[in-house]
Amino acid sequence: MHLIRHARAQPRREGLPDGERALTAAGEAQAERLRAALERLEVRYALLWTSPLLRARQTADHLAPLAEVVAEEPALAGGWGPELLERLLVRGKTVAVVAHEPELSRVAAELLAGDPERAATFAFKKSGLLALRMRTGGAELRYLLTPGVLRRLL
Repeated sequence: MHLIRHARAQPRREGLPDGERALTAAGEAQAERLRAALERLEVRYALLWTSPLLRARQTADHLAPLAEVVAEEPALAGGWGPELLERLLVRGKTVAVVAHEPELSRVAAELLAGDPERAATFAFKKSGLLALRMRTGGAELRYLLTPGVLRRLL
């Protein structure tokens, strides 16, 4: 399973609902770098789940060519936990989730360390990707791709 944070988006501002914040030009470039790096690594997804918030959907749009199916999951907008991932998994297939902080770090901490309070140990930067191998009762870290690593891959 790949946990992916959306790329850089417009800053919060009065009058702009949070769910309507779009990717900036830099965010579009980040999302495209992520797609290109994953393509170079020959990553393919059986299913790509995305939060319904605009910035996550736009990030997922860049990754869509790598996926057999792209689907929105309303719960990914916020307040979700590891139990949701169990529902989103497809056994034996690579699945990706495009979502938001702080949930991504909390879920990663709970799956990898058994403690969501250790979320600060994960640097989930925008357009970052955490690859996990799901196990009964947790997960195993496969790799972490930060924006800096993505730039070096290309």
